[in-house]
Amino acid sequence: MSPGQHEVWRRHGAAPPVTALDSCSVELIRQRLASAQRRETPAHMRFKWRHSGTAAVMLLLCEVNGQVSLLLEERNHRLKSHPGDMCFAGGKCEPGESAERTALRETFEELGLPECAVEIVGEMHPVPNQANTLQVHPLVGVVRGPLDLRLNRAEVHRAVVLPLAHFYNPAVRSLVSFRSWGLSIPAYTTDKPGLRIWGLTAFVLFEFLCRIAAPASPRL
Repeated sequence: MSPGQHEVWRRHGAAPPVTALDSCSVELIRQRLASAQRRETPAHMRFKWRHSGTAAVMLLLCEVNGQVSLLLEERNHRLKSHPGDMCFAGGKCEPGESAERTALRETFEELGLPECAVEIVGEMHPVPNQANTLQVHPLVGVVRGPLDLRLNRAEVHRAVVLPLAHFYNPAVRSLVSFRSWGLSIPAYTTDKPGLRIWGLTAFVLFEFLCRIAAPASPRL
């Protein structure tokens, strides 16, 4: 974790910056994501890209049991790649397809959520997969109203909804080394025994939490 990340994490406090997905809260998230995109790319996000393909993932915010929550997936345990891992909906971009279109398409194909159910509120800097063969573009979406999921069981073992406040509990996170970048990032436990969020998913999640914790720039 870089010194700048340490400072942002310290400012998080004990609670998330939003407690509902009303219009004001969604606009706050939108502004803080946009502000982060306008600032200079932090040193730990300045990657040396190889010739690579493109992929996209969708961080989905929803409101469940009166709490702002994140919707994740546990991958099918029979998949050849990362079986049983926690992840966000996403996949490779098809030729000529934008990252936003990919994220929406994969969200529908994996979770059954149609495009009209997801409001895109921002994006973050792309990150490489472990082999550096893909630029992975994280999008952030909001799902209004009750969740009506139709899981693609060939890819998704189950959907997991965790309150945003869960990630602000020090008891659920531990610092781990991330690849060979000289960074330490949180890995998060869940309320499902043995199931945790780590690797690229944890890195993207942590970057998202840093961005929504940081105040927007004066230009907003």
